[in-house]
Amino acid sequence: MTTSCQICNLQPFKYKCPTCYTKYCSLLCFKAHKESPCEKPSSTPSENLAGECLPLTYKFPTTDTVPIEKLQALVQSDELKECLSNPHVRDILKSLVQSQTPEASITEAMKEPIFLELAHACLKIVEPEKFQQELVCLST
Repeated sequence: MTTSCQICNLQPFKYKCPTCYTKYCSLLCFKAHKESPCEKPSSTPSENLAGECLPLTYKFPTTDTVPIEKLQALVQSDELKECLSNPHVRDILKSLVQSQTPEASITEAMKEPIFLELAHACLKIVEPEKFQQELVCLST
């Protein structure tokens, strides 16, 4: 890991270029760096670290534990992203996280159509079989 300025290589770095993350120690080095064009890297340092980590696993899985692969699939869901773009949904989720009675709060949240939409988007990915069963029950 580089701890010295990547421009002068004399001083420890204190700053990073907001565009390309080049490490520099002073305004003088930053100005020298900006004399040549820089580009945003294809991945950020934090993304590189995530790729270098060991695969995610659960320490204490239960029968209700959602497989990591399915949780990662949630990240790719456009439908889920659309639901989460709604500020009302985010407010509901915040209140659930802060609730002293999560079961009662979830029961109440399930009365909100927009929250049901979020739940269905998650269920389609995490438990597609149960989602199909729920649709059959709702249509009868």
